[in-house]
Amino acid sequence: MPDLTVSTRIHVVGAGGAGMSALAKLLSQQGHIVSGSDLKASGGLMGLGDLGLDVWEGSRADRLEGVELLVASSAVPPTDAELQWAHEHGITIWQRPQLLEALTRATPALAVTGTHGKTSSTAMLVTALRACGRDPSFIVGGTMHDLATNAHLGEEDLLVVEADEAFGTFLHLHLVGLMVTNVEAEHLEYYESLDEIEDAFTTVVRAVTGPVVACVDDPGSRRLAERTGTITYGTHAEADWRVGALTHEADRVSFALHHGGHEWAVTVPQPGVHTALNAAGVIALAAERGFDPAAAAQGLSRFAGVQRRFDAKGVVSGVALIDDYAHHPTEVAATVKAALGGDWRRVWAVFQPHLYSRTAEFHQEFGSAFAGAHHVVVTDVFGAREAPVPGVTGQLVAHAAEARTDAIVHYVPHRSDLAAYLSERVGPGDLVLTMGAGDITLLSDELASILARS
Repeated sequence: MPDLTVSTRIHVVGAGGAGMSALAKLLSQQGHIVSGSDLKASGGLMGLGDLGLDVWEGSRADRLEGVELLVASSAVPPTDAELQWAHEHGITIWQRPQLLEALTRATPALAVTGTHGKTSSTAMLVTALRACGRDPSFIVGGTMHDLATNAHLGEEDLLVVEADEAFGTFLHLHLVGLMVTNVEAEHLEYYESLDEIEDAFTTVVRAVTGPVVACVDDPGSRRLAERTGTITYGTHAEADWRVGALTHEADRVSFALHHGGHEWAVTVPQPGVHTALNAAGVIALAAERGFDPAAAAQGLSRFAGVQRRFDAKGVVSGVALIDDYAHHPTEVAATVKAALGGDWRRVWAVFQPHLYSRTAEFHQEFGSAFAGAHHVVVTDVFGAREAPVPGVTGQLVAHAAEARTDAIVHYVPHRSDLAAYLSERVGPGDLVLTMGAGDITLLSDELASILARS
């Protein structure tokens, strides 16, 4: 087994993804010699190159001479040429969970887990701890706007990580504190049922050696808290850390957080009830771990957000553009609801379904999630690691939205047609809200370019 306490030559396959690029950065900052590859060039991959890492597009086994450890994203198939080369040459191959296990074994971590809200909440936790005068090391699944990174090597004994349930990754982590945002059916290509997902969360919670806080507003998280006896937060009267006096604006949310006879006023410059709940959980976890809740709350008033999490891309020709990673019905519903808090003439919810399996499983729920939007625009499925499935297209979601909302629904099968299509229909005072985990994130810039010329 590689010894990560000494400088090691490490290659990361799938390094363009948010999670893998963060690990590559942290490993490099720890003094390891790190290279990375991905099948397609991306901002994440090129960002590693800008930091001085040796990176390349495609699978290039000829560039792996001297590698001692190869770390592969779970999405990389076993047929990949670099993985095959490592097998043939007896090089140790780890998946992402094994690397996280090694890192958190060396430095047990504070973490955020849950079906939704992990990235924003993890970034909030970093912000809160920095406001308490600490410099946490961290691994976040998105780039924090104020720090311009998704990973940082700070204090040796304070590590913050995003604990991902996908592929059972969080089962491998060593944790000294944990926040659970919610527990829902997701990643059903890996888990067989919601019961199996809840069992996995239960296993993780019971292995934590410090405080665990769970959101009582979410039914799955509440069941988890009841089974494991964890501390709770939320708007319900029985919550240990209770959210009250909740107020909304287009660009912020404010609330009072109550605990043990004390009250803290909290304002976060991001909209939505889900933002308030996530902030409450972060303050609760920080406080239960011994940090000052007042300092943590004050720090969140300066939270700058994360790329692709209700990410304001600007206003062009009077049209506001916001991009979000939402790709599950609950996430889409929360994001649309947050957008409706603004003073927009019309809200255009533009959605790219992610994965054929998820689209087949949840297309009806996706339809309901757009409630309140004036226009819903659906494009075809971004398959990512999955092969197309006959009959499973974005049209399933479009039909569900027509049946379950009052919105005007548009089905535009080809993602590449969206910018031109929207540019002919949107106008001053409109909000275009792009959502999905695929290349829909490129649409804001494409649309902005056309609108700027019009």
